[in-house]
Amino acid sequence: MAREPLYKKAETEILRRITSGEWPEGMRLGNEFELAEEFKVSQGTMRRALMTVEAMGYLNRKPGRGTVVAVPKAAEPAAPPDLRRLFLPNGDRLQLEPFRANLTTRAVEGTERDFFSGPVHALTRTLKCGGERFALEEILIDAAAVPEMEEDQPVEFLNLLHALNLPTATLEDRLHAEVTSMSASVALACDRHTGLLCLTRIARDSAAKTLAVQTLRMAGPANYRIRPA
Repeated sequence: MAREPLYKKAETEILRRITSGEWPEGMRLGNEFELAEEFKVSQGTMRRALMTVEAMGYLNRKPGRGTVVAVPKAAEPAAPPDLRRLFLPNGDRLQLEPFRANLTTRAVEGTERDFFSGPVHALTRTLKCGGERFALEEILIDAAAVPEMEEDQPVEFLNLLHALNLPTATLEDRLHAEVTSMSASVALACDRHTGLLCLTRIARDSAAKTLAVQTLRMAGPANYRIRPA
């Protein structure tokens, strides 16, 4: 079983303290170094956890003013939350967790040149949902925008972009269907030629430059897998 990342443990504990009222609205937290000591993690790990929780709206972080507990804002009418969420057929929100991950830095290949002109960080992961292998994921990040990158990244694409400090202005979604190759069927523990729903998400900055591309090839839990006739 995959070990839960340290930043995820810190993130979960931060959320628990806020939602339980242990850290009430308006409470000013210690600095990253003090919190890292308290949570027994590195300062970089604590920074990542704080950035993720801030992206959820539970914290306000201002340079020179520290971190304050906030109340999450309601979704704005112009950006319904369902627009960026994935759900299972039974209506439950899709909860993903990393099973295996690998990170390389390489030159772009084939159609990747439509998005990037230079080297990219390629993060590939097998993702689980409800304990079952659910999807194969590949995320390409512009290496010029993020000179150094670690394998341990948030699962949510928007949280990952925030954690890497990528100023995303637009997010384009594209869908298509595939069937599993032999290697994909082994990785997903499913039959050969299982149907895959493929979601490609393209994150761009305000100048329309591509910052990152995520591709999710989803077979789904066993009860929901689509098989060709």
